[in-house]
Amino acid sequence: MSRRVFFFGLLVVGLLIFSLYRAKYGAKDTAAELLDVESQIEQAVRERALLETELAHMSRRDWIEEYARKELGMAPPRPGQMVQEGDLDEMIGPPLAARPYPAAVPAPEEAERAE
Repeated sequence: MSRRVFFFGLLVVGLLIFSLYRAKYGAKDTAAELLDVESQIEQAVRERALLETELAHMSRRDWIEEYARKELGMAPPRPGQMVQEGDLDEMIGPPLAARPYPAAVPAPEEAERAE
């Protein structure tokens, strides 16, 4: 019986040694993964700060105006181009939903295009 106890004890010690080995190297692998994730987080934070700076620069009114003039060929609006919201119906007509045309009859613009 002492021989069985000895082998059982040896088996338990072997399992404990193996478990300790796995735990030690598992912890090293986890620490390496953690460092990798932390470096990715730092990189994302730096990229976010860069994008926020870029957004602040590109949302400035003078930069937008310069870009619109150079790249898009736009110019500041003339006084006659500015209309109050209440005057839109007079300038361009009522919205399509408010027009008196039934759904089956095309609007005059559509009838002209069809011909």
